[in-house]
Amino acid sequence: MKGDSMTFQLKTVDLSESWILQQSRDGVKWTDLVPLEGSWDVVGFGVKADRATLGIGDLEKVFFRAKKFSRNEEVKQKYLAALARWDESNLTNYSYLVNSNQGMISYEARYTVVDGEVTEVETILAWPPFFEPPPSRTIEDWFATVASAIDQNAVIVEIDWNSELGYPESGYIDISKMIADEERGWTISEITPLE
Repeated sequence: MKGDSMTFQLKTVDLSESWILQQSRDGVKWTDLVPLEGSWDVVGFGVKADRATLGIGDLEKVFFRAKKFSRNEEVKQKYLAALARWDESNLTNYSYLVNSNQGMISYEARYTVVDGEVTEVETILAWPPFFEPPPSRTIEDWFATVASAIDQNAVIVEIDWNSELGYPESGYIDISKMIADEERGWTISEITPLE
């Protein structure tokens, strides 16, 4: 503590982790103060928090801690509910249309899924033009993409879930601010059950 500010350094090797600065008067009940995104600013050079951030009162008689947290806990709960809705639909034979982009690659394709396996991929549009078809992806694979982002504590996981069947109708994921061109976005439409 120096004057009206406190300086501290967070020691961690994983810059994708999220932390939050907390304060307590008794060491039992903790109040969230400010989120700390993992970055070299936090890890290498320390953080300076002023009195306005830390709250008023005698700062010599309070405890502070940085606690790791999952920034995507709410997304995880919605993911689990949506996955349950999709599983209840018992839809294993269907076709669907997807618009997907990741980094500099984007495509539109129609997938046919039979008994839970991709049997056909029709490329409608691809940029840049490529000769191989887009990757085979069932709806379960899109759920797995979201689950992976949650597990990696991605900095952005924005998903719109289909209200009827639960699938991730549209989404945008950015795993890390420090990695370029790994952001992914998509829109799924025209899910049609097959006989």
